[in-house]
Amino acid sequence: MVFFIASKHALKSVFCFLTYGVFMKKSLVALAVLAASGAAMAQSNVTLYGIADVWFGSSKFEVTGEDSARQTKVDSGGVDTSRWGMKGSEDLGGGLKANFQLESAVNMDDGTSTGFDRQAWVGLSGGFGAVQLGKVWTSYDDIRSSANDTFNANIASSFSTWVGYSDRTDNGIKYISPNYGGVSGSLTYALGEDKTPTNSASSVLALGLQYANGPLFVGFSHQQQKQNGVNGVFSAVPGFLSSELGEALTVDLLGSSDVRGKTTYNLLNGSYDFGVAKLVGGYNHVKQTINDEAVSAKAKEYNLGVEVPLATNLKAGLGYASSKIEADGTDVAKTTGFSAAVIYNLSKRTAVYGALTQTKLEDQLGSDFEIKKTLYAVGMNHSF
Repeated sequence: MVFFIASKHALKSVFCFLTYGVFMKKSLVALAVLAASGAAMAQSNVTLYGIADVWFGSSKFEVTGEDSARQTKVDSGGVDTSRWGMKGSEDLGGGLKANFQLESAVNMDDGTSTGFDRQAWVGLSGGFGAVQLGKVWTSYDDIRSSANDTFNANIASSFSTWVGYSDRTDNGIKYISPNYGGVSGSLTYALGEDKTPTNSASSVLALGLQYANGPLFVGFSHQQQKQNGVNGVFSAVPGFLSSELGEALTVDLLGSSDVRGKTTYNLLNGSYDFGVAKLVGGYNHVKQTINDEAVSAKAKEYNLGVEVPLATNLKAGLGYASSKIEADGTDVAKTTGFSAAVIYNLSKRTAVYGALTQTKLEDQLGSDFEIKKTLYAVGMNHSF
């Protein structure tokens, strides 16, 4: 009987030991799975983001010799282009990351969208910098947006007066350098993929260099656009006088974008933040040549702006821009533009604003022909 009782206690001890061992093994496996999943989550991430910007206002067009027209409307993108997108990165180890971004413009007034037309790229980043492949912003646009007047908003005076350019490209390859004490640069090349037996392929080449340290920013950029008269590599190119935000009245200097030729841009700009006010300014030189015609056109452009914080959640911006256009050494036209905006932040993500922009095109060939556009708008901007 004693032996039986002792054996019974021994078997019970063995059973408890085995049960404890199995429990511990399962716990360790579970902990290992949790640790592995936690590491994976720490190594990769995906972010959904966007901006919803809509405005109400009116625009007035006045053309010499014609009746003026006023349009009242609700439209999208007064300060920022409305958009939504996804972006993310994965840690590949050794300081190397895989990155991607997909971004689509959205028309807030009617809810339409046209796919990932703003950005669609994948690439790598590390100690060498970053590489992006796909639909990317050009290096020229990066520099221009860093020191543009009136908060670089869609109503900025330079957007309605300066010659249009390709701000983002299809089939793009972009390299962004590391930052060396405030100095950095980028290079963008886009392939037209539209070569024919009689036409070479179109392309876009852009280079940007900048110094950004504390309150000072100085940038230089060069962009060269070659078009072959077939399709071209360019995204929608706004004109130097827009009938509405994003709608071109004049596409380029010498006609439509279906010609064969080359357009080059050289931009020098900068800004300095004094605390009580931020000053911005830039000078841009544009030259366009047409292969099939012995003509060329040039534009000399500049803009100035000031941004003032009126309170912790209130700021105002003013901008002035001008473009003087000549063809074969003869002055052809001059555009001037003025813009003003006041932005009041209701929170970190939501703001309301009021804006005014006026643009004028004057004939320089001796006539009194003139086109003038005036836009008033109030709107709301929400980011997520």
